[in-house]
Amino acid sequence: SVWDSANPGAAKFIGSSTYPTDDIVETYVQDGKVRKATEMVSRNAAVAFAAGNLYVGKFGRVQGIGAILDWGTEFTEKPMGLKGYYKYSPAIISHAKEPYLDLIGKAKDKCQILVFLTDWDRPFTVNTTAGEFVDLENDKSIIALGKIESDELVNEYKEFYIPLEYRDKTRTPKYIVISCCASYLGDYFTGGEGSKMVVDEFELVYDQPIPEENPEQTE
Repeated sequence: SVWDSANPGAAKFIGSSTYPTDDIVETYVQDGKVRKATEMVSRNAAVAFAAGNLYVGKFGRVQGIGAILDWGTEFTEKPMGLKGYYKYSPAIISHAKEPYLDLIGKAKDKCQILVFLTDWDRPFTVNTTAGEFVDLENDKSIIALGKIESDELVNEYKEFYIPLEYRDKTRTPKYIVISCCASYLGDYFTGGEGSKMVVDEFELVYDQPIPEENPEQTE
């Protein structure tokens, strides 16, 4: 298995926040099975806010109000970017921790799709309780990076393309990370309850034309 979610940590309190859905781009059967898309919904429990998420890696264990996750799977290629389809329905941010308390009731949530290549020696251990995350700006092991964050309401599937911006074209990757989240500040227990994202048909791009339109970028 390449993909995982934080469901094992959230299920005890709020049930699954990431699950398969028949709401897909195109219906077809492969190897006798009907393919499904992935739906992510941000929920809140008495103990903490949990963002619907999907990532390349493995769930480790629950720790405190958060979880330990291993990000990344072995990968040595150099794609141009990632494309796929998504839908998104943002809620107003309803739950937050410092330093994001001023967003409650004022700002819309945003979805996030993140892709990057690294030459780590092993998967990166994320610890949401201790605030241990990948430093996307300063981690010298990151070879290429691309992401989308948007608060745009997307009711029908929209194609996206995330170009990978290479910081060093001479190094060979060892790992790839792809992460999707219905609440872009979910790692910090911040977001809108009910924010929902659906993703389907992800594909690494090597030599294909870039789609003309991307999701609206918001800061």
